[in-house]
Amino acid sequence: EGMRESISELPRPVERCDALVLSTEEWLSRYDGREPTVLTHALESQGAWDAKAWEAYSTRGRLGTCRSYAQLRSVWEIVSRSTHKTPVSAMDEGLLEGDLLRDVLSRVPSFMRQDYFQEACFRDRVEISPACLCRGGPGSRSDFHADFLEWTGWNVLLRGRKLWRWWRRTPANEAAFAGVRVPRLTQVHPEGLAAGWESAADAYAAVCSRRDTGALREEVGVQSAMKVVVAAPGDAFLGRPAPGGDGSIPEPDFETLQLPGEMVVFPGHWWHQVYHYEDTLAVASQYCNDRILLDCLRHVLEWCGVGTGASEVLLADYAPRGRRPAQRLIEEALELALAARRGLPPPLLLCSPPGPPWQAARRARSLNRRAVGMRVPAALSCSRRHRWPPSTRRCRCRCLREPAVIGAVGRGMVSRSVRPVA
Repeated sequence: EGMRESISELPRPVERCDALVLSTEEWLSRYDGREPTVLTHALESQGAWDAKAWEAYSTRGRLGTCRSYAQLRSVWEIVSRSTHKTPVSAMDEGLLEGDLLRDVLSRVPSFMRQDYFQEACFRDRVEISPACLCRGGPGSRSDFHADFLEWTGWNVLLRGRKLWRWWRRTPANEAAFAGVRVPRLTQVHPEGLAAGWESAADAYAAVCSRRDTGALREEVGVQSAMKVVVAAPGDAFLGRPAPGGDGSIPEPDFETLQLPGEMVVFPGHWWHQVYHYEDTLAVASQYCNDRILLDCLRHVLEWCGVGTGASEVLLADYAPRGRRPAQRLIEEALELALAARRGLPPPLLLCSPPGPPWQAARRARSLNRRAVGMRVPAALSCSRRHRWPPSTRRCRCRCLREPAVIGAVGRGMVSRSVRPVA
């Protein structure tokens, strides 16, 4: 009961919904990551979920070595010694696999299961982990960040309590947080196919009781302001502004206290930071469905330096029930992004667009007029780079029944926009 009172006292509470009674239509039309939402009974669609039993089963000889090649037992011991002054947390995307992973993902509400990231059109080109096991020590907090790919993120808490805060991507918040881009998906290219945002700000830098906020405000950043070992629900925080920002930390747009068994669903590209009141264990993941597919692909194309005009022409053909399937669009967008990142002159752009070859060539010229710095020849190419006039229906070597289109991309100077976090 005391926990519920703490939630009601939060100045910007997040709406809470019961996943067992929420319909798919209501979720997709009203929630679906548009704003932060808390789902109760999120993993109980197939019956009661015993988080303690799952944790005991998963860690008893099942989870061996983390990504740092350290014994999981050693990592857990280090995390358990965390305090507010010396925060420690651990996240690993490779620990959950096989039946352990299926035990969790099979229980995710049905209205959240559409995920293009895990389909072959995405997975064959870039690898996005289906889930991440997260353990936070008492007093630890995440980096102040915004996720890449514009995805919808979710985090289900198995034990402990966490405080979440979110900030919208407004000009005022951008000026305050002075975020820098951090390349992601670098296994494909060193400069990545996408990039998140990180800030050196800390919304939980100092802890004090609510009645002591005014007295402690003058001491933020001083050692005496860090006397509290671990904060408790109801305590106030004093933030540390980001170097290079405007010297402030705006009030969050949303915040909530997450309790065991609850799932937080949120727009990943918003600024957010999490504080762990206790030793916590959670499973985090993300998804890309029809509602945000174009935003995800636009993020990739923009980061890879593809011209805005070319991106919009490519994405304009898509509609969930339209003539261009989502899988084909994903393949074309990722091939275009990869070509731009690798600087292929000219790159192989599109896979077998529908219609006769002359329509494909016209579409290629349309893309070219909106792209940056390259020209598209009025010719087609097969997978062996043989070329033939657009009036020919197929390659003379008959190596491909339908042609692919040679297109144009803009080459982004990504390295100039990346700098380390201060």
